Amino acid sequence: MASPTTTDLSTLLMIDSAAARDRDDAFSVTPLAGGRGWAVEVHIAGVADGVGLGSVADEQAFLRAETRYLPGRTVPMLGDTAEQAATLTTGAARTSLRVTGTLTTDGRLIDTAAGRGQIPSGRCVPVDHAQVLGILTDPAHPLHAQLAAADAAAQALLGARRDGGALAFYDLTRGWAANEDGAIVAIAAELRTVAYVIVQELMIATNEAVALWCVEQGLPILFRNHRPNPVAGSTDELMNEIAAAAGDPDLFAKLRGRLLSTLRTASYDPTVHGHYGLRLSAYTHVTSPLRRVADLINQRIILAHLDHSPTPYTPDQLAALGADLNRRTRAAREAKKNHFKHADHRHVIQEAARDLTALDARTFHKVLKTAAAAPLRDEIATELARRVDADLLTTPDVAVLIDAADPTWLPIQLRVLDTLTDTHPEMGPSVVSVWRQTHPDQPPTDLETRRNGADHHPLFAARATHRSIRGPWTTAAAKKPAEQAALWAALRAQLTGTDHPDTEPDWPTTEPSTQPTTPPPAPQDSGPAKTVEPHRTTTPAALNLDGAKKSKALSNPTAWLMSLAQNNNQAPPEWEFRTDGPAHALRFTATVTLAGHTATATNTAKTAAKTASATALIEALFARQ
Repeated sequence: MASPTTTDLSTLLMIDSAAARDRDDAFSVTPLAGGRGWAVEVHIAGVADGVGLGSVADEQAFLRAETRYLPGRTVPMLGDTAEQAATLTTGAARTSLRVTGTLTTDGRLIDTAAGRGQIPSGRCVPVDHAQVLGILTDPAHPLHAQLAAADAAAQALLGARRDGGALAFYDLTRGWAANEDGAIVAIAAELRTVAYVIVQELMIATNEAVALWCVEQGLPILFRNHRPNPVAGSTDELMNEIAAAAGDPDLFAKLRGRLLSTLRTASYDPTVHGHYGLRLSAYTHVTSPLRRVADLINQRIILAHLDHSPTPYTPDQLAALGADLNRRTRAAREAKKNHFKHADHRHVIQEAARDLTALDARTFHKVLKTAAAAPLRDEIATELARRVDADLLTTPDVAVLIDAADPTWLPIQLRVLDTLTDTHPEMGPSVVSVWRQTHPDQPPTDLETRRNGADHHPLFAARATHRSIRGPWTTAAAKKPAEQAALWAALRAQLTGTDHPDTEPDWPTTEPSTQPTTPPPAPQDSGPAKTVEPHRTTTPAALNLDGAKKSKALSNPTAWLMSLAQNNNQAPPEWEFRTDGPAHALRFTATVTLAGHTATATNTAKTAAKTASATALIEALFARQ
């Protein structure tokens, strides 16, 4: 595009993409003397002058409601002929709705007025988004002063909106911005420059100024109202969350989805109720009459008022028009949501038919979520077993897995829970928390704890109740491990339907040994260091099982053996593993040793073999009683 040659500060800038055919607005921003702010002049294309009420273009506008931008083509709201006759251009004179005001340095637009405008040929100058940054960094450019003023004015407006509590967010690097309602929307790649912020801020200010002017005039138009949703959270909290999630695509996607679900959609009404997302007392849409029918309706009303002509719509007609636009907006939003939902579902089905081992964690989670609504398929069970053994399952995966209701899922559910109880006890609270977030109607998982023993040798017991099923008491030398184990045990109890009514924990009765739990320090020796072999028990030591219950021990064999070792002042149990068989059918043999007692078990999974060996040792210990 050739650079403009005019230096006239009254030049009206039309910032848009170079290929734009529907230019609604043009503006001029002029600095005031003494740094007192800026004089702002905005012209909106006088579409109502060329599109008569009841004309073919008018009927098309009401049928389409807005211009549709599709991949590869655009469907203009008014049709091509009417659009080109009304669009602002540098080569022809146009009528306009003219809005003027003074913008203070603290971002307040004051002394605003609305009136009819006449734009002579040549006063409008098109500027592509891609040109703006270069003009701003080139003081010699003919448009530098005016664009620099517009940029400074836009930053003042943006700062005032943020100070006022509006959800005002732009991320030009990644291509995201908050729209008027507070939802996060994508910015087209070609628009990701400072020009986007300039245009957005000036048009929001213009819409607010016209709304307030109409309120002062007592002029009913279609105001743009946005009501708060109490569960959405404060805008300060949301802004902090957006900033924190901006660098994490998955987290950002979840936040966008939450905002779409919790923030209410704005509506068109002939009465003023304010705009929550923008934190404004009055707001409307007037800046895009070529692209939105609501703006065309409002322009007709305003121009008729300025011309002292009868209003084009009765109060009942205006209310009906607003209600119809609101209904169509809701329907379009629901259709869009269903479109993406069905497209995602089709994608998940296609992915589920592929090699599950090749799926990334996010895609596998979607496949698992879909599969959990039906009986278990063999390939899903195999992949779940592989992923849990390879430490690839995520907390959301487990939260979805325990929700699968068909009884065919129970073996793999227990397999995963038993494995993670052993390998990742710390995941228990997270799994319960994620499950709770997706089931807000369910009572929270209850957790109760007890403490026993001397201060120097305490023992903690914990029990959890999940979905009204009480899990068994679990004990540990610290409170946190006891609670982690209790949550896993409660999930398992709920899946098997096994309620544990014991009111009190089954405390071990073994008194702690008077012997020190750590060996005394070796005497100092100035000679060469010697390697000391660790002490190994060759003769099985007597283990006190008084008061212990076998059923309790078998509910979590690995954790129970560790507790038994501590209560008997013994070293923790140790496991040794041996692997046999071909690569496609490995078998793991685990041998556990505790105080000289040993047991061995074999399984196709390492963690399962470890649990089985602990079970075998418990069986042997109780058999010797």
